[in-house]
Amino acid sequence: MAARTLVLHCDNSIREILSRATREYAHAAYPEGGSECAQVARYTLLNVADDIDAAIESDAGEVRVSRRIRTNLKAALAYHFDLIDAASGHGSAVQRELFAGLLKGEAVNVADLEAARAADIDAADSQE
Repeated sequence: MAARTLVLHCDNSIREILSRATREYAHAAYPEGGSECAQVARYTLLNVADDIDAAIESDAGEVRVSRRIRTNLKAALAYHFDLIDAASGHGSAVQRELFAGLLKGEAVNVADLEAARAADIDAADSQE
């Protein structure tokens, strides 16, 4: 039987991004007053963001979330990076890959994120 939880191994900087992305996506994709199903999705995502925030406060080494929410977390991260791409004018392909790895169980830390950001900026500069 497959594990029912997804273990996210990341430091607090990564958790903060994941929490913010999840919360922003919940509000954007499932606004208040929507259908019952949409409200359940919104509630679930906001609870996941709260769980991630609790892990930040406790400085836990990992965060456990239901595997069922992985698709929603992918969508939240895509939304987050779409907003960043629009604001910055360059892509975030390496950062997106980094967070995709996180959702597959790979460990991610702030140094990994900084390297991914630098790679994305370098890629944008080489295209100019």
